[in-house]
Amino acid sequence: MLEHHFWENFRKWVPHRDVDEVYDVEKIGFEGEKGFVVLLRPDHFQEEKRSERALRLVWDRIVSYTVTDESYRPELWVSEKTPDWALWTFYISESSEHLTKFREENYLVSEETHHFFICGTNLMADILSDEYPTVTFLKWDRELR
Repeated sequence: MLEHHFWENFRKWVPHRDVDEVYDVEKIGFEGEKGFVVLLRPDHFQEEKRSERALRLVWDRIVSYTVTDESYRPELWVSEKTPDWALWTFYISESSEHLTKFREENYLVSEETHHFFICGTNLMADILSDEYPTVTFLKWDRELR
C-alpha cells in the first residue's frame, strides 16, 4: 500500500524508550487469545548498534492490518548510506491516506483509531487500531522463531 505523502502524514513513534532503531519483522499475526502479535528482531546495518533483545508488540484488538514486502514500498527504502537520523522502524498517523480511506468505507471505525506503521528491513506492516500495543523485550535466540 503506497502512501504517497508518508512524510507529511506520519510522525516518529517511540513504543518504548529502549527500542532499537532498526528491526526485521520475524513474525506477525494473530496468536489466539494473546491478540495480534508483531515479533521484531534487531537488524541494524551497523552490527555494533544491534541489540540482542527482540521486541514483541501485542495489540488486544486491531481493525485491520496489511503486510507488504519492503521491495514494494520504494518510497521508504533505506540503505547503508541512509543517514543515521533517518533510520527508524516505528511511525504513527491519525491522518494517513490509508486510514482516511478506511474510515470513509467503514463507518464503525473509531475516531481514536491510529495507523501504526512498522518499517522492517524485510517486511512493512500497516496496522489500524484504537489502542497502543503492549511492549515486551525478549532475549533473541533461535527458539523465538
